[in-house]
Amino acid sequence: MSELRELMDSYLATRRALGFKLTAPGTTLDAFVSWMEEHGESTIRRDLATAWVSQFTRRTLAERLNHIRQFAEHVAWFDPGTEVPLVDGNPYGSHRCRPLIFTAAQINSLLAAAGKVTPTVRAASWQTLLGLLAVTGLRISEARNLNDDDISADESGRSGWMRVRDTKFGKSRLVPLHPTTMAAIHRYQRLRDQTFPVPKTTALFVARRGTRIARSTAGQTFQEIRTLAGLAGSATTPAPRLHDLRHSFATNTLIGHIRAGGDVDAMMPVLSAWLGHVSPEATYWYLSNTPELAAALAERLHTSGGEDE
Repeated sequence: MSELRELMDSYLATRRALGFKLTAPGTTLDAFVSWMEEHGESTIRRDLATAWVSQFTRRTLAERLNHIRQFAEHVAWFDPGTEVPLVDGNPYGSHRCRPLIFTAAQINSLLAAAGKVTPTVRAASWQTLLGLLAVTGLRISEARNLNDDDISADESGRSGWMRVRDTKFGKSRLVPLHPTTMAAIHRYQRLRDQTFPVPKTTALFVARRGTRIARSTAGQTFQEIRTLAGLAGSATTPAPRLHDLRHSFATNTLIGHIRAGGDVDAMMPVLSAWLGHVSPEATYWYLSNTPELAAALAERLHTSGGEDE
């Protein structure tokens, strides 16, 4: 079996484990990989993909090329020489940035770097905000919009709840908070209130002047922090985005559930509700094509001896 076919089998198995049927893509990829093997080619190139799909009618050509494009994006993680197919000089279909799944060490580096920005209250705001994003998977817009009265303690007085209002899809939700998260928020609030005894806003997180963190400056501040953390990216490694903290939370939560022997289908509605997605289908799409998750699913499938139907 060729390495490309092994990658195809793994790609199809892991995406099917996430709920995708992939009937038509499976047929397309099996035929394409067989053609590649017959021609002694081991790396996907644009000219090869174009040559193979040219045998089909215009009606199905773009669809088949899109199947190869999605597979090529996955293969590119393992074979840097892979070229993602184009249609009329442009990527076919919608394109989204590859998520960076942060390691614990990278998150710690970001938090340490946030502590170096000035003034002190700004450092505290961003340390606490980034920590909250890392452990809850909030969108940055949701975190910016939080008010003090959105945070409440439970009966124990240690754990708590966070009310996320007016989200991307106009829905509100409650997110539980661990005691350590509640303690970090309370420490930050004390420092913030000492700095600004007369509040200028109801916002939980404030900027250097005591006002709510603005959308226009949040991205700039994160760029400053990631540079201080040594995570500015390079010619071959994309720089992390704030949204990657959300991707990391979702991916690592599901990986932990899988490795603990949990059922993916049972977990997805819970994770979907936590993230504020409109449906589990949106979460399936959100997590697709992530190599770290694919590896965990492949490990689980190998251990259980599961096979595709």
